[in-house]
Amino acid sequence: GIVMRALERGDSGLRSLGSLQGALCMYPILEFGSEKQRREWLPKMAAGEVIGGFGLTEPDAGSDPGAMRMTAVRDGDDWVLNGVKMWITNGTLAQIAIVWARTDGGIRGFVIPTDTPGFQAIKVTGKYSLRASDTAELVLEDVRVPDEALLPNSGGLRSPLMCLNQARYGIRSEEHTSELQSRRNLVLRLLLEKKNN
Repeated sequence: GIVMRALERGDSGLRSLGSLQGALCMYPILEFGSEKQRREWLPKMAAGEVIGGFGLTEPDAGSDPGAMRMTAVRDGDDWVLNGVKMWITNGTLAQIAIVWARTDGGIRGFVIPTDTPGFQAIKVTGKYSLRASDTAELVLEDVRVPDEALLPNSGGLRSPLMCLNQARYGIRSEEHTSELQSRRNLVLRLLLEKKNN
């Protein structure tokens, strides 16, 4: 809370990096991951040694995750993912991405190292806001991952929505606090100007 508030005062994009790491990347591994995934990723992520990205939003679906087009198809013991994610915070910085895809069994989450062949992160430029935030388009073309990349306890649209709910607590309170702080500073400045004139 306090750290995120301080980051927000500097730049909302910087706060995005921090809040996304915990709420949208570490949380799904903790909540839906296997014990092996938790041991492998969470300590490194908590130490800042591994940065995560959260791939849910798509260019043609926007904020409607139910319209997701990215697919994950079983091929032997592996999964093959194809599709595009858009507006992904930390996209070009991340070493892993939590990617949500449509499978025969519904929407499932995957932990995908970003150096996997077929995984591409393209930096989004020309943004009008959150300019300090690393934002990317993720393109997955025949990305093959082992079954152990699947978040085994994820299932359905409920799983990524739980992650978003987790993130909203921090994001909304930090934005609200920052907005109140900005208004307070404006009022104080105007009062000082009035007093000095």
